[in-house]
Amino acid sequence: MPRKKGTQPLTLIVVPHSERAPVSFRIPIRFLSLLCLLGLALLVGVGFLLLRSYQFRQEVRHLQQDTQSQLARERAMRDTILAQQEEVQGLSRQVEDFQAELAGISALSNEIRALIGLSAPTSTPVATPVISPGSSYDDTLRDVRSAALDPDAKGGRVSKLSEYSMAMAVEKSQDVIGMQVTLPSTIRELVYLREEVLSRVERIEPEKRTSPADLEKQLRLLAAAPHLWPTEVRRISSKFGYRSLGRELEFHNGVDIPLWYGGKVLATKDGVVKKAGWQPGYGWTIELEHEMGFATIYGHNSKLLVSAGDEVKAGEVISLSGSSGRSTGPHLHYEIRLNDTQVDPLKYLDTDLPYVVEK
Repeated sequence: MPRKKGTQPLTLIVVPHSERAPVSFRIPIRFLSLLCLLGLALLVGVGFLLLRSYQFRQEVRHLQQDTQSQLARERAMRDTILAQQEEVQGLSRQVEDFQAELAGISALSNEIRALIGLSAPTSTPVATPVISPGSSYDDTLRDVRSAALDPDAKGGRVSKLSEYSMAMAVEKSQDVIGMQVTLPSTIRELVYLREEVLSRVERIEPEKRTSPADLEKQLRLLAAAPHLWPTEVRRISSKFGYRSLGRELEFHNGVDIPLWYGGKVLATKDGVVKKAGWQPGYGWTIELEHEMGFATIYGHNSKLLVSAGDEVKAGEVISLSGSSGRSTGPHLHYEIRLNDTQVDPLKYLDTDLPYVVEK
């Protein structure tokens, strides 16, 4: 039966180069159409894969560019933070140097107070840097710098470095604030000590302060000398030095303080009672021994309240005033002796409060 037109099979003849007989293949038309469809599908698939491959390469290129930009930003950020760390380190060293200077000033202030006999002031704490035990700020900074420069460093380390820099800056700022609080009191202390030292230097004879060693010795003597007034009355009726008694000129080796019978006589410094009894000219008298060769004499008393060998404190009542011995009226004769030599009590008496010298 004859086949319909268009349904005839396609014959392929393969002629080999050898003397072998040609080989023929019969391919149905339908199978050929299927092969064409498969070829077209394969061509479309390859084209799609090439397009996706191109798109993927573009995405990879963009990601690489973003990564490089991110790395560049991180490097710039690390450089900025490291520069800030250097600034913080410089600030830290300046703060620590200033704190050391303040500590040195405080130590010098205490030495001056001890030298001139002033009690220590109420201490003001000075801000000190808080450093982790067993390490220093430089060590910590070196560790953080190593972490920041690590090629495997992640963004989190940059964040930690920034946090550390900020924490150190805040800490040093707190130290600076602390020093700002204490600095005014330190300045007032120095001004006060300057005035106190100058007032004491003025009491020292020029020939006794020609060298720092002599000046220091005299300042220590001033600090050790009796300073309190022996009575609540701050009046002097007769000063230390030559005075006229009638037609005669007499050297007065102390000061006279007018005080009515029974007035309280006070020890002018801590000491030990060396003598307590009657002495010619002085009447009922007390002699106290103090440190560094100082002694004090209290004469013309009406009653003695201590005995030889007693220890007394500054401000303690040791006798009652009177007019015993060679006296023209009730008063206290007060002397200060240094190594058995009479010295002017006004050189050592506390003169911060006003007193009156009668003519």
